[in-house]
Amino acid sequence: MLLRTLALGALLAAYVPASADARVLLMVVDGLDAREVTADVMPTLERAWRESVWCPNARSLAAMPTRTNTNHATLITGVQPEAHGITGNAFWDRKLGSRRKLGTASDLLTETIFTMAHRAGRGLRTAAAVGKPKLGVMFAADGDRQLGPDELWDARAASDAARDDVTGYAYDGTTLAAARALVEHAGADFLFINLSDVDRVSHGSGPQSPQAIETRRRTDAALAAFLDWLTSRADWGSTTVVITADHGFDAVKNLALRFGDVLDAHDLDELVAVGDGGVGHVYLLAPGRAPAHDAGTLATARRLALEQPGIADAVYLRANEADGRETHTLAKRYPDWHVGHERSGDLILIAKRGYHLVDGSTEEAKLVGNHGGPGERDVPAIVLGGGLRGTRERCDDIHAADLGRTVQACLGLPEVRRLDGRPIPADDRGRILDGMCPVTPSPGVTVP
Repeated sequence: MLLRTLALGALLAAYVPASADARVLLMVVDGLDAREVTADVMPTLERAWRESVWCPNARSLAAMPTRTNTNHATLITGVQPEAHGITGNAFWDRKLGSRRKLGTASDLLTETIFTMAHRAGRGLRTAAAVGKPKLGVMFAADGDRQLGPDELWDARAASDAARDDVTGYAYDGTTLAAARALVEHAGADFLFINLSDVDRVSHGSGPQSPQAIETRRRTDAALAAFLDWLTSRADWGSTTVVITADHGFDAVKNLALRFGDVLDAHDLDELVAVGDGGVGHVYLLAPGRAPAHDAGTLATARRLALEQPGIADAVYLRANEADGRETHTLAKRYPDWHVGHERSGDLILIAKRGYHLVDGSTEEAKLVGNHGGPGERDVPAIVLGGGLRGTRERCDDIHAADLGRTVQACLGLPEVRRLDGRPIPADDRGRILDGMCPVTPSPGVTVP
């Protein structure tokens, strides 16, 4: 049985370099809430998680906002959103004067693990198998600025029968077959995998629907077969598998919120709203022209937001003199969100559970399950490997950026850099977690 042969573990703070032939697989079960990893539905993942001898049931906090693009960017760079720049699935582009999706290779402001591996010049082979075509776009090469994996497979390469005809997402069994081929034939030292079925069905049918439950069961079975094959390989002793998620899920039980309608009703035409599921962004169209007026306009928008039945909170990106309370700022209210970037709204809205914000998106309003808010941050952190060691560190303070940064360390890669050469603040970098990388100590050396 798989779980009798695995040495399980989950993480935390000091790094000992891995052996030169180490292989790391970073796997995202898209949309898998930690609360949904149960023995009756997902027995393989639940048992692996529960029986970890280092960190049983270790959880990770997804980056905010809890959107697919934000968290995949965080995992693939090991830095926070205010550094890599993917502050959601969409934003208001002031240069274009319109809402646009956010998540191409050109949108990333820091190196990815693929770029670092190329520039390290050590011959590391990288690959990705992603069930969502948009992630193939995010991970692709962008000329000499951002380099892609040596091998990239996404759902566009799948047959019509192997992907959903509405979304175009590949079924998980198809993606895992592609991942297996990338290990067997491409010799990938690092492999990123995105499994999209749980997310797709939870959006369309609701996270607690019979369809979603059955999908989680099928995904678990597909993972069991994949991991059984992986553990049978001769190089399992130098392999690490990190399984996590990019967000959980909330069931949408109320009408979609369009805060732009509220702005229009009160003639606040200096502002525009962009909905992003569990969060929303309100932007000044021409910031800086009249600072005192801007501050008053945002204060009015905040007051109106808090009057809406589906909005739990509204915080300023920066201090607002017209309001006079620093406690209403993002940095004071939510210091671990790390989304203080120009692409974030000047006012950030947080929807209550059961609601979502959909300004600018006709597709989003149709969903019966969604995510984006802080209630969807709780995701599993499951680490498997043939050469893992234990950790004496705490296992209750893991973040998405930590997982990404530690994968880089396992591969012996340097610190990620901003592409424009500006420094990345230490607080925006993930920590290197102890116990993830396979280690073969030299004689007489004690591994901490």
